[in-house]
Amino acid sequence: MKKIYLIIACFLPLSCETALFPDPVGPEREIALQARILTTDTLHTIHAAYSTHDALESADDLTVACYVNGKCMAVTSDSEPETGSWGEEVAWRAYRLRADIQPGDSVRIEATGREGSAIVRVKAPDAPPVPVVSVEKIPRKDGGGFDDPVYRFRIRVDDLSGQRNWYRMVTLGRQVVDEYRPEGHPLYLPDWTEEGGWFRVLDKTMDIQVDNTKDPFLNPDGRAADSRNPDYLANQYNMFSDELFEDGTVNLTLEARVRAYFKINNLATYSICSYRRSIAALFDLQSLSREDYLNSRMLEMRYFSLTGVPYVDGLLSEDIVPPDNVEGGIGFVTVRSVSRAVCDFGERELPDGNIFDWPLE
Repeated sequence: MKKIYLIIACFLPLSCETALFPDPVGPEREIALQARILTTDTLHTIHAAYSTHDALESADDLTVACYVNGKCMAVTSDSEPETGSWGEEVAWRAYRLRADIQPGDSVRIEATGREGSAIVRVKAPDAPPVPVVSVEKIPRKDGGGFDDPVYRFRIRVDDLSGQRNWYRMVTLGRQVVDEYRPEGHPLYLPDWTEEGGWFRVLDKTMDIQVDNTKDPFLNPDGRAADSRNPDYLANQYNMFSDELFEDGTVNLTLEARVRAYFKINNLATYSICSYRRSIAALFDLQSLSREDYLNSRMLEMRYFSLTGVPYVDGLLSEDIVPPDNVEGGIGFVTVRSVSRAVCDFGERELPDGNIFDWPLE
């Protein structure tokens, strides 16, 4: 396989001497739409911009509508500016629509503005069976010799039968914190009342970084990767197809640091109050279309070093054409159907107010 890549690399410099498209092609200005819609969400974000031959421009004049099975569910002309990785404002605008979308639904997104209109038609895939999850706690030490245990999750995935399928496994953590405020308390904060009782002060779901290096199916080479060291072959987003277990079952192994589930930021506590906290691991098995799967894997390739030689890697990744399903415009909008498994770590009362104490066991 390495020889094949090198042969391709040798020919690419010659083939790039003559431009395939010496002049710009296509409309001078068209609506660009991007969105990844999940059936577990009810509020969906459509990213929009105007695409020209050499730049993106703001599209803050659009009216965006969402239809589900032919029925209009939401319309909005309000948008918010998007920001880049460094906090800078970019051309994309975010249009938010509230709609209930179920597996198998037909979804239509329409965007109309001064420069014309664009339409997307897409169908939500069938939802896979809910995964079956078991967990064990593995003792482990960090570099300083302190306890840093991990949760080892074993996840059984049953394939959707009678069809080809593409999946992604997403691991989330949910934390809920309730605060007991005594009656006749001495503190008078804006959201406090004279009447005491339990009040919810935190309900947060966050992404949990998992380690798949011990799973021979997701990561056969056992390659380590993180956000600072992306590696396409490490499959850090845990995407897979049913090619090797069609109409059958596969068992996945993922690990996550116990400490990752106990992160709490910017939550004030008071000595006069008592607290209780519950934590759960959520496993969202997403069913994708083939185009969505290939596009997602292709996006990972942008940061992947195949040969270690920047010039050659650049040649191998040039001119990748992303999928486009926007009629009258450009871009890619997709719907993913999600089946969620919940692994509950339980609830613990913390009368001393130390909500940062862990673990729950």
